[in-house]
Amino acid sequence: MYFQNNIQEHLSGLNDQQRDAVLCRSRIVYVSAGPGSGKTHMLTSKLIDYIVSSSSPQKIVALSYTNTAAREIGDRFRKKASGITSRYSFYNGTIHSFCYRMMRLYKDTAFDYTILDDEELSELAEDIKASLHSDIPQSLVMGCLRSDPSQSGSELFKSVTEVKKALKVISVQDILTLFIGMLDSDASFREWISSQVTVMAVDEAQDLSELNYIILDRLLAIIPALQVFIVGDPRQNIFEFNGGSYKHLDAFLSKHPDHETKTLTLTYRCGKPIADFVNKFSFLDCKNYSLQSMNRDGSLSVMDASSEKEEADMVCKAVMDSRNISSCAVLTNNLRYLDPLITRLQWESIPYRVFGGVKVIKRHIRFLNHILRIVDSENAYSIRKISQYAGIDIFVNGRRNKAKFFDSELGQIIRSISEDSKKGASFTCIASRVLEEIMKNPSDDEEVTADYELFLALAGEYNTVPDYLASFATDKEKFASFYNSDIRECPIPTEEGYLTISTIHSAKGLEWDTVFIMGLCEGNFPNPYFCKSLPPDKQQEFFNSEWKKMYVAATRARKRLFLTYPSSITRKGYTFRKDPSRFLRGTSTSGTSATRSHLS
Repeated sequence: MYFQNNIQEHLSGLNDQQRDAVLCRSRIVYVSAGPGSGKTHMLTSKLIDYIVSSSSPQKIVALSYTNTAAREIGDRFRKKASGITSRYSFYNGTIHSFCYRMMRLYKDTAFDYTILDDEELSELAEDIKASLHSDIPQSLVMGCLRSDPSQSGSELFKSVTEVKKALKVISVQDILTLFIGMLDSDASFREWISSQVTVMAVDEAQDLSELNYIILDRLLAIIPALQVFIVGDPRQNIFEFNGGSYKHLDAFLSKHPDHETKTLTLTYRCGKPIADFVNKFSFLDCKNYSLQSMNRDGSLSVMDASSEKEEADMVCKAVMDSRNISSCAVLTNNLRYLDPLITRLQWESIPYRVFGGVKVIKRHIRFLNHILRIVDSENAYSIRKISQYAGIDIFVNGRRNKAKFFDSELGQIIRSISEDSKKGASFTCIASRVLEEIMKNPSDDEEVTADYELFLALAGEYNTVPDYLASFATDKEKFASFYNSDIRECPIPTEEGYLTISTIHSAKGLEWDTVFIMGLCEGNFPNPYFCKSLPPDKQQEFFNSEWKKMYVAATRARKRLFLTYPSSITRKGYTFRKDPSRFLRGTSTSGTSATRSHLS
């Protein structure tokens, strides 16, 4: 095994900046890692370093903002660690999945909450509004359901909390709140968890919420020997709408002045013209360290069109001219803007897949998950919803009655499956029984049948019903096939390759040879409408966030970056002239839609 022969093998392939970060011995290390700077290679090498440089077994937890990024870290680490003979344990996931896992491992029978997604929270908010006979804005009820700290002192918050407690339901955000509560109130839990972690690595740290850093602070106080390795990039902080902010990372680091900061500026992804383009950006709240491109090739092109349709035609032609559409992506701030492109792609029979945007769980999958929740914990909310779907009367003297539900034919089947689950039946067996005895229907269409087949394939990855339900609630990327998109899906097969169409948020962490960013005109990206009623300082913050979004979008490109915009947009029969986006100031435009300039 190579680690037996050479303990320094994990340092091979690192540049000087990466090696400096890996060999740093401070308890808390923060690495500001530019796009394409090899941060995952550096991070996984650091995890190996924790193991091989210690005489005691390491218990490593590697967390990222998204499950996709967490899986990549896990895959890379396991490949690198294949030759390690030292004892260690390793877990990778999101911070929500980590907290949920710890609470379940500590006291499984006591943690019987059901995690609701946004669609279900919205339905519950409507029910609560109706029960209160109030004109309270739904947004306030939703805030309370999500445990928004700004609502915590209100009477509405107390009422909503009582409803959640009665139904045994929580939001994804509540996982973190419950975890913090257990750390603060349960000494046995604190003692137990101090034996579970020796190293915590956190990726995409600029997008974490305040609660994430409260948890990190608590763990540092509880576990004196805990070592923390944080990787982030404030320029790529684009999830502020979810509560994630570079400000939280900055505040955390300020509390720990003994931390060390390292910076990665060499980009192996972006060609020089692309790096030069984003190096000109400036931000209000962080320094834009200049990227040094290790790839001298590449091109940046600005294309202007007379209309959205012509812009779509130009992009479609450029995609068809590319040698490999699977290495191409079209990014946008708003998927609806791409309707003309979708129309053209379908006309030309070009395969594509859509990522991001508003998605709704398919009705049969929603029904299936409710069944599983009842199997797991007789969840009151799911009993209510299944009764509505199936037309089962569960009212006794004007009140819902759980026993009456289980007296029904469907209730008896669910109870039988639940008894098998309690006796230790595998989740695959439980999933099979639910499909065969409840969900299967001879008239099911091909899509439903395919979804059930995929569900059974995924079932093998989970040991219990709660494991599956928690994963479904916290890992939308993995279960993307179970959602309906708000944009027209591709009508032709995509198995042999496809063009990626994505929102900028969903493209984060990914890369392609060729990237098109469409709709780069003022009023679309960015759109001042969303901040015009705000005070000047908030308007500045809005545009600062938009510049970061543009930074993320541009740095997804390895070789070719196309920036496109229409000089006019038509809405409801009216045509409006549009200026090029402020993001394009200082670049050259093509002059005509038929040519493309290549800027050096």
